[in-house]
Amino acid sequence: MLLYQALKEYVIYLGIESKVSDQTLRAYQGDAEQFLEFLREQTGGEPELADADYIAVKSFLVDMVRKDYSRRTVSRKLAAVRSFFFFCKKKGLTERNPTIGIQAPRTGRDLPVFASEKAIERMMKLPDRSSRKGVRDRAVLELLYGTGMRLSEINGCNVGNCNFSSGTVKVLGKRDKERILPLTGKSAEALMNYMKNAHSVPEIVFSERNRYLSFFRKRLDTPLFLGRKGRRISRRTIQRIVKKYLVQVASLSRLSPHVLRHSFATHLLDGGADLRAVQELLGHVNLSTTQIYTHVTTDKLKEVYNRAHPRADDSDELSD
Repeated sequence: MLLYQALKEYVIYLGIESKVSDQTLRAYQGDAEQFLEFLREQTGGEPELADADYIAVKSFLVDMVRKDYSRRTVSRKLAAVRSFFFFCKKKGLTERNPTIGIQAPRTGRDLPVFASEKAIERMMKLPDRSSRKGVRDRAVLELLYGTGMRLSEINGCNVGNCNFSSGTVKVLGKRDKERILPLTGKSAEALMNYMKNAHSVPEIVFSERNRYLSFFRKRLDTPLFLGRKGRRISRRTIQRIVKKYLVQVASLSRLSPHVLRHSFATHLLDGGADLRAVQELLGHVNLSTTQIYTHVTTDKLKEVYNRAHPRADDSDELSD
């Protein structure tokens, strides 16, 4: 049986029988498709299930390591491939699961990639606010950095999620868990400017509570950020927006929307925010997940100390 046929059945299984979220389905499908493409290059044709053996899976992992994929990414992709072949074996499409015995690399916790506050300030000035796209881009950047939203959260945000009278925005996070985030300052201002343009929101709607509630109650399910033909903007478009401006102000190993989320958390802690408050804002289940940002701030404190304290330099040997 050809691998791509088995993959089609697997995707149907994920969507119907397993009832996983759309985000998880897309991630697992994409990772399995990457493995299939790797095999296609190795075999020079459409690979069959028989081509996917232990050696093929190991070679796939080695190829990703050579391409500098992070250990966490390699582990995630192996988990997706393992799930795919578990399905194939369960359905009798293959006699064996070729991932059995293959260990994922240890996923030591990488420090988050973030931009400096000055870089963020420069980035926010780049979009051309005299154009529709520039106004939209500025709103996307401000909302990502101002709230710490994930890509999936800003992509799924609707007009009705925004409450300017209370200065909050409601998002749907992982495991369909809702949380309320502050919508104030520059992010609220940029979003208002965008909505006046894209959603034809009259100025008075933002200033009068009753009119505001009446206007937005009718638009609860209207996508916040619009793409072509009034449809919801794509995740890829949001990724392109962030990369377009971030690359101009910072030399970073990653240029994704998650960098703005990391910057949001890091800058909050640098400014003295409580760790548990940041945990709530990020939507982390465990505090230990949020604590990774304290390593960044601790390193910064050490750097300041070593540069400023007269007794910080221990390069001289102690003498009697």
